[in-house]
Amino acid sequence: MESRKQPPWTPPSHPSTSTSTPLPVPPLTVWNSLTRSKTPFVPIDPAGRKVTWYACGPTVYDDAHLGHARNYMSTDILRRIMRDYFGFDVRFVMNITDVDDKIIIRGRQQYLFKQYLDEHPVVTRGVLQSATVAYGFYIRENLSLLDPGTEPGWFAERVEDVYGVVLRGGTLDMEGKKPGDAEAKIRMHINTLIPAASMIADVTSYFAAQSEDVDELGGSITSDDFYNATREVYLPYIDSLKGSSVPADAYDIFTKLARKYENHFMKDMRGLNVLDPDEITRVTEYGQEIADFVEKIVANQFGYVTPDGSVYFDIDQFEKAGNHYARLEPWNRNNQPLQRDGEGALTKAVQKKSPDDFALWKASRPGEPAWPSPWGPGRPGWHIECSAMASSRLGSQIDVHSGGVDLAFPHHDNELAQSEAYWSSSQQWVNYFLHMGHLSIQGSKMSKSLKNFVTVRDALDRGDWTPRGLRIVFLLGGWRDGVEISDELVKASSSWEDKLTNFFIKAKDVASRDSSQTVEFSLSGALEVAQDRVHEHFCDSFNTPKVMASISDLVSVFNTHDIRSLDPTAVDAAARWVTRIVTILGLNGVALPDSAGIGWEGTDIPDAAKPFIYPLSAMRDSLRRVAKSDTPITSNQLQRIIDESTVTVDISDTGRSYADALDSFRSRISLLKVGVASTSKEILSLSDKLRDVDLFNLGIYLEDREDMPALVRPVTRDMIQTREELVQQAKEKQEEKGKQDSLVRGRLEKGKIRPLDMFKTTEFSAWDKDGLPTKDAAGEPVNKSRSKKLRKEWERQKKAHEAWIVANA
Repeated sequence: MESRKQPPWTPPSHPSTSTSTPLPVPPLTVWNSLTRSKTPFVPIDPAGRKVTWYACGPTVYDDAHLGHARNYMSTDILRRIMRDYFGFDVRFVMNITDVDDKIIIRGRQQYLFKQYLDEHPVVTRGVLQSATVAYGFYIRENLSLLDPGTEPGWFAERVEDVYGVVLRGGTLDMEGKKPGDAEAKIRMHINTLIPAASMIADVTSYFAAQSEDVDELGGSITSDDFYNATREVYLPYIDSLKGSSVPADAYDIFTKLARKYENHFMKDMRGLNVLDPDEITRVTEYGQEIADFVEKIVANQFGYVTPDGSVYFDIDQFEKAGNHYARLEPWNRNNQPLQRDGEGALTKAVQKKSPDDFALWKASRPGEPAWPSPWGPGRPGWHIECSAMASSRLGSQIDVHSGGVDLAFPHHDNELAQSEAYWSSSQQWVNYFLHMGHLSIQGSKMSKSLKNFVTVRDALDRGDWTPRGLRIVFLLGGWRDGVEISDELVKASSSWEDKLTNFFIKAKDVASRDSSQTVEFSLSGALEVAQDRVHEHFCDSFNTPKVMASISDLVSVFNTHDIRSLDPTAVDAAARWVTRIVTILGLNGVALPDSAGIGWEGTDIPDAAKPFIYPLSAMRDSLRRVAKSDTPITSNQLQRIIDESTVTVDISDTGRSYADALDSFRSRISLLKVGVASTSKEILSLSDKLRDVDLFNLGIYLEDREDMPALVRPVTRDMIQTREELVQQAKEKQEEKGKQDSLVRGRLEKGKIRPLDMFKTTEFSAWDKDGLPTKDAAGEPVNKSRSKKLRKEWERQKKAHEAWIVANA
């Protein structure tokens, strides 16, 4: 193999934890939201080794969806590149928001709804009346253009009249704009109301048909059916009635919900091969630290207390001290909808110095959890939690802060301001803000609040996605760009994965061959180009789309050459390098970047299969070779080939199916009659069935190659898809043949009638010698025009009858 020049920077095999020797800083630039440009990445650590990283974690009140996967998988990719390619010692801290307005509302609603179910286990006329009121309340709160008094039975029709344009993918203003979050929310609310309205209408009809003394739901609709259909409509209504009755110290109501979904989230992220954080911080575990943090901001004269006992950040005072607010997205500084969203749904109007000032500490109202503070019972504002926890764990300066792009304003802008107000120094709190792009569906971001999402669990369980396939989609899209899943993107992802899988399978086969053979082409030059390009693209703000393209280009060079002409040593080096890069990107399960071997999971057959499948494949190769020769196979040849495939290893439970495949094939071959003309044809037929059916169904494929042993490989997704398409095509062809045969039979059956008899009906009263009508039923002569048409029909029937006679001769 040719010697390769060293890149300008060589990544270490393992990040060192020693700070005695400065690490050569790679020429890495990152897109920094703080500067809105690519800037050189220089760690705070004087030795250039340690990197501190704080990531905004989830608000845990529901299951993680693919939008979360987009954020945390992309963050994981950057973290792995920093750690495993550039060799930084990354300390990665992530928070869990386990108390905020959404969790309070959701936890409280579920608690109150459970109380309601306990009090009303059976649906009565009174329950129906409450559900009807809740239905009207939901419409009034969420669908302003629809009459809250709309009868449930007419809901579907009325909502089509009012919101039909939105339901068909249009916009509210009908100005040709693409639909966005506003339209997605309307569709969400309509989808919530449709089953509730239908159920309420059905139960109303049931009670209307009963006598007055029937007060419990019966018939085919159960109480469980009713509550399942109306639950989401009930929740906000019951909360509006009784939400304030929930005790402030009933923390379990909220933490139980949060812990449940935190566990789900961590399980889902591990299922997606996302690395666990080095540390997790939870808001409920930092109550005192957060209160102290707020108190110091007030002491530094950047915060003030309002009459209700809340504490707000004083933006004006902050800027008068020479600081800047909204540095990440200054254009959104006066965006009131974003500011209101950042304050939370439970925030009420208070006496603020400026409408732009944001909450550091919220005085708790009835029905909200509360913790003691110098200003009275309250709870943290959303933004302050991250500032306090990140500062507590990582100090006054942090290298990297990351999160979804929707967090830039106001969340991260507020974090930045209040943290620098807390530390009150000339130092910048965070040096690099990294914001991951959204995952979109029909122009609207995937969001729990919009309910336009597919959960991670459902996507993996249903087989819609694999962890690798989903990660490839995000790698092809780039970490800071919005990604809208389309058929083209899914196809590109599948093609890239299949291309790499095939490369690994074939490369392992080439690398295992004798390196002393004649070499016509070395892959070393293409490998060197790929290594330089990948390094360049990693340094260019983690440009993974171009990294993926560079790897694909290397594989394309490999694919353009006859594998028998390639240098096994160079192929081995290329395959191991590609394996290392895809492992760094998180595409190789739990494998480490420096693990020995070639390829990722799915490029080798199971270990339990190898003792049986390799002898079986060799036996099949020998049989096919003899069958294709001009010399008839002899009994001795056949027996020798069968004997050579004998396996003496013990058969485990996992190896049983593979051993059975070998034994079955040996038995079928041993029953062949030698010396007859059809023997070779039968061998080839049995060999094809072994490849296409028996082994394929076990997940193994024998790829036949001219003048070479068959390549033993696992069945891939594209192979399964191809087979399914062929089966479907064969089925459609058979169905079409059946239709054609039916038409032919129909035409032949129609020809059974003699032309002489075809018009002998009550429609006519006289006929000529050929059976053609001359008079109609009233005895009137058939006119010339009609007689001409009847003659044509008669001639067609004459031909059909002649064909029927031939078919039945």
